[in-house]
Amino acid sequence: MSRYFYYHIVLVALLNLMLFVPHILIRYRFSGALTSMAISVVVGTGLCLMFTSIMCKYPGQGLPEILNQFLPRSVTLPFMIFMAVMWIIGPSIAVVSYAVLINRFINPDTSPILVLVLLCVVCLYAATRPTMTIIFLIEMGLVLNLPLILFILFKAVRNDAINWDAIHTVANYWTQMPKWNAIGAATYIFTGYVNLAVYNRAMPPNVRIRHRWTIPLVGLLVLAMTFFVPIGFHGTETVDEYLYVWSLTADSMIMSYGFIERVIFVFLIMYLNLTLIYTASGWHQAIEFLKGLAKDYKPDIDGVPMKKAGVLIGTAIVVATVLYLYLFNEKITFQLSEYWLGFRLIVEIATVGFLFMLVRKGKTRS
Repeated sequence: MSRYFYYHIVLVALLNLMLFVPHILIRYRFSGALTSMAISVVVGTGLCLMFTSIMCKYPGQGLPEILNQFLPRSVTLPFMIFMAVMWIIGPSIAVVSYAVLINRFINPDTSPILVLVLLCVVCLYAATRPTMTIIFLIEMGLVLNLPLILFILFKAVRNDAINWDAIHTVANYWTQMPKWNAIGAATYIFTGYVNLAVYNRAMPPNVRIRHRWTIPLVGLLVLAMTFFVPIGFHGTETVDEYLYVWSLTADSMIMSYGFIERVIFVFLIMYLNLTLIYTASGWHQAIEFLKGLAKDYKPDIDGVPMKKAGVLIGTAIVVATVLYLYLFNEKITFQLSEYWLGFRLIVEIATVGFLFMLVRKGKTRS
């Protein structure tokens, strides 16, 4: 069962390529991006190890059930609402950004709002399935898409178009002081561990998550590719002009393999699958937190699809997401995403630290 934990880590780590994380890091390429990434590996790995160690002590329970053992409902209810909002924001930003990408690179004649509505309907249907169904969906999505994505990333690193002098030039700025926004963006690579807040309900007793030493290695490798490959393709100055820098990087690659001669289309299709899975998973967790507000709610990870309450909550999330795209443009979305990534890191540090103190105290609420 421990492999399901790593599915969440890999899913979020790979998905960062299509979000604003690469652009944020590249903005600070001359002013602290490298030191920020180094710090993010330490911080992200530390938070991941602490959180997984805590959750493994309570197999079969989610974060709401654990908190209810230590704190009164007057404290846990606002916390669960807050965490639900956090789980709504991240996936919503991802699906909104991808709707814009589809409009820009695949079908410019279609309204991005219409594309977003179609994507949200798919995500809503998946998000209202049982927890075990979402887990199997993540597994199937990664099994089908991960090999081709890794192949494309490998070909990108080996591409003759990469200018290694540009990469070496940026690497010389490793002495610059780190920046908080860059640290917040870089630690997003590791944030898949927080999904255990709900999916820990599927963990059996005496579960052990093995090989956690691979987390910093994988995170560092993904960060290096996220940051250096676009610089190698576009140069030290031009790379900052692109918002969706990895989409342009994929469009710069050509392969002589017949129907995948232009990498951009295959790349976008693969990441469309991952975005839908990530959004469905995030909204599912938000719905579970909001459903947990009911005093008599009992989680059922393998029951029938969600009842009316879950569908209504999911529908409200879809409406809010579509309204956001209607009211705000890409520039505002980028600014909000940068602030949210930094705020998310603060929330994760505070949550893991607070939970660690509660568990260490070892006294449940009477």
